[in-house]
Parts: sequence; structure tokens; C-alpha cells
Amino acid sequence: MTQLNEVGAADDAPGETEGRTLQRYFIGNIPFGFEVAENGMEMSGDATLSDALRSFESGPPRPSVLATIADCMAGIPACWVTSPNLAVTLDIAVWLAAERCGNDLSMTGRIVKRGLSTVAGEIRFSDATTAELVAISYLTFMPSPRPQDQAPPHTTTMRTNGSMPVPFPEHVGVRVLSAGVAEVDLVRFTTQAAGTLQGGIVALVAEVAAESLTATPVLDLDVRYLNAVRVGPGRATAERVGRDLVRVEVRDSGSDDRLAALVMARTAPPR
Repeated sequence: MTQLNEVGAADDAPGETEGRTLQRYFIGNIPFGFEVAENGMEMSGDATLSDALRSFESGPPRPSVLATIADCMAGIPACWVTSPNLAVTLDIAVWLAAERCGNDLSMTGRIVKRGLSTVAGEIRFSDATTAELVAISYLTFMPSPRPQDQAPPHTTTMRTNGSMPVPFPEHVGVRVLSAGVAEVDLVRFTTQAAGTLQGGIVALVAEVAAESLTATPVLDLDVRYLNAVRVGPGRATAERVGRDLVRVEVRDSGSDDRLAALVMARTAPPR
């Protein structure tokens, strides 16, 4: 999951707040928050969009941004099921339903399967003003097989309080090497609880690779996580496989180019 390292780690200052801890990671610069119901089956929350989080000015939100939020929103109740093991993300799909939306989103979610081996969730994003559906996301999790990957402390809420001053790819250091090839370093700012490249960043680098190949924004993403990026950089290579479909491989360049994720992206028609 794109859950952060636990609040209150050994290097935290006394009395440091959750919001300040989140600021150490890029996710703290995506303003959103949510609550999980006591039954662990329903979630609700809100998010605020700026142009830095959109595919283009006044356009739809980046699917990778919504994937990051959805991963957190469904990942926390997933960890309730997999605890003491961390819930690791197997796949995330994000489909945009609206071409544009306002700055404020409302979010609702539910756990649609809670089993011993897998947990599945659904997140809906709507325009808070018009109630129009903006996007829908489906996610699947499994317990980490590594005993060192421990679930974070039990919590029912999450809230970030930062903002993103520059576009998302620039903010986290994604760079385009050539048309269809993008790369991002593994640094603390882009990691998750297990110290590997965060799932939302994997989605983003694939998204940027697809955009650099087609010169059009990505509308939908389907990410299959195969292995963690543990060394980095994470490198995404895109190939067009249809008029508006792009296949992307994300590999761990520092670990013998180990395949980390397979991604299918649907891009917008040329503008």
C-alpha cells in the first residue's frame, strides 16, 4: 500500500504531529483526508486539487494522483485484515469518468472483499459541488510475505495538510530520458512503509512515460505490481499497442532491471 512509515518513528521530534511527519514524503503534499468506519468496510473523505495535480491546466486529475489516494484509503482497512503483516498492493485501476472537475472532490469507498489471502476495495471520486462522478478505482491487496514488513499502528483516519508547488512529476523528480522512457530515483521522499518505491510513484512514472510517447494526457491506468523497486531508479518504458492504448513496463534499474510493474494506459485523443 502507499501507506507511509509509522508516525512517531525514532527520529521524530517529541510532540511531532502526524501532518508534519507526512510532510517528509510526497504524499503529504497531496491535500486529502478520510475516515474509516468502525466496521472497517466503508470509507469517506475529501481531496483538493490544484493544477499541479492535474494532467493539464483545468483538466482532469492525474490518474496517478487518484491511485495514490485510493491506495491509502483502501490500504488502511486492508491492513486491519492483514495485520500484523503489511498489506501490499497487487493492482490498482483508475478510470476517469469526467473530462473536467472542480477543485474539491468528495470520496467514498468500500471494501468489497475481505479474505485471508486478498482484500479488495472500490473508491469513487466525485465533484464536491456538482456530485458528478469524476473517477472510479479498484484495488487488490495481499499480506506481505516478508516478516519485516509490518502493518502500521491501527488508525481510522488520515489527513495531509501540505500542497504541491510544482507539477507532480517535477515535485518528485521524474525525468524523461527520451520519448516513451521516464525514470525516478528511490529516495526517502518517494518511499512507502517497506522502504521501497511507493505505488503511486510507480503509477506516475508509467503515466509520464506514456505521455511522453503520445504527447497526450493519460486518462485511465491499470497497474499490476509484480515486484518492489528496492534499489532504483525505477525506469518506465512505454510502447503504443493501439490507437489510444499504451503498454508500459516499470523496472528496477539498479536490481538487474527486475520487472516491477506492468501498466496499461489509455490516452486522450490528440488535442
